[in-house]
Amino acid sequence: MAAPQTQGAATQGEEDGDGNRGGTGGVSYEDSKDCILEPLSLPENPGGTTSLEGSPSVPCIFCEEHFLIDEQDKLLKHMIIEHKTVIADVKLVADFQRYISYWRKRFTEQPITDFCSVIRINSTAPFEEQDNYFLLCDVLPEDRILREELQKQRLKEILEQQQQERNDNNFQGSCMFCNEEFLGNRSVLLNHMAREHTFNIGLPDNIVNCNEFLCTLQKKLDNLQCLYCEKTFRDKNTLKDHMRKKQHRRINPKNREYDRFYVINYLVRLSFHNLQFDCISTN
Repeated sequence: MAAPQTQGAATQGEEDGDGNRGGTGGVSYEDSKDCILEPLSLPENPGGTTSLEGSPSVPCIFCEEHFLIDEQDKLLKHMIIEHKTVIADVKLVADFQRYISYWRKRFTEQPITDFCSVIRINSTAPFEEQDNYFLLCDVLPEDRILREELQKQRLKEILEQQQQERNDNNFQGSCMFCNEEFLGNRSVLLNHMAREHTFNIGLPDNIVNCNEFLCTLQKKLDNLQCLYCEKTFRDKNTLKDHMRKKQHRRINPKNREYDRFYVINYLVRLSFHNLQFDCISTN
């Protein structure tokens, strides 16, 4: 997991496009402590409708537009263009749906300037050409606590899922390289692929959402794509020869798509969150 950059503009108050701080707009760090009047209540079932093929969708914080959860970037772009609002370090938000649902409710209760930094752009231009954008970030204690709680909840769910998979003896799957069928615990298949085909994706106890992981890998092979270099080949035999000769029977460590299948990534993210917040609070 790559560490995000430190938020240079993530401070409460108003800031123009040249980095100059004004005295109006936004809320100070000390004043923002009063924003949390009661314990955070995380949404159990985030708002949104179901869309294509049952994929969940996420509503805009400010309007009724909905976007597929897999099209998160479209929602963020919509919020910037239509509502002039930016969410900082969104990749560190553990549960994007619940995060959006929470702030959608809060913004109906208080004005946006109670929560967001105001960033003025084109501050040296004529007044009619100037514009204000709003930055929602974890310098606001309420946002910081929300992100922490979402991360803890996600870690709890992941560890429960991991334990369930560890104890599941009804697993059924086939080897991606020889099509041999396996029944019982997932470790039997994973250990077979490591031992017989030198395809090692890690210890079974370090993996979570194993079925989805294997389906993702199988889909790539079905599309004649090498799992390591991710090049596409003309037929299955050419692909197999390539992976064997080049020793590409492993996954691409730079492909972030696989991060969600390793428990360590959830632990590291939580540790990074705590480190980042400690650094902010001591400055």
